[in-house]
Amino acid sequence: MDAALDELNSPLTPVYALTCSTSLGATSNVTIRTTDPGRAMISGHCGDIGKFKGPILRGLAARAPYFQNGSADSLDQVVGFYNQRFQMGLTANEMADLVAFLASS
Repeated sequence: MDAALDELNSPLTPVYALTCSTSLGATSNVTIRTTDPGRAMISGHCGDIGKFKGPILRGLAARAPYFQNGSADSLDQVVGFYNQRFQMGLTANEMADLVAFLASS
């Protein structure tokens, strides 16, 4: 795996502590710890913690390089990164099929 892709594997992801009022009023609060506040950062609603809008895949193959730091030059590198990072266990054929699918849209 490329050294630039290794930067994305950082275990030092910040953890946010979000305090939400329950339906019982302000005297009863719940603290939720998460690495992904999601849409709650936009809406301010505790029900939106961890929710997000999925990215549009149309034309993905034409939008290289990938990742926020441009560390992946190809969809093969992207699929390989996620296969390793999340221990998905995809075979070479399955990864090739996934790359072909992502490139076709």
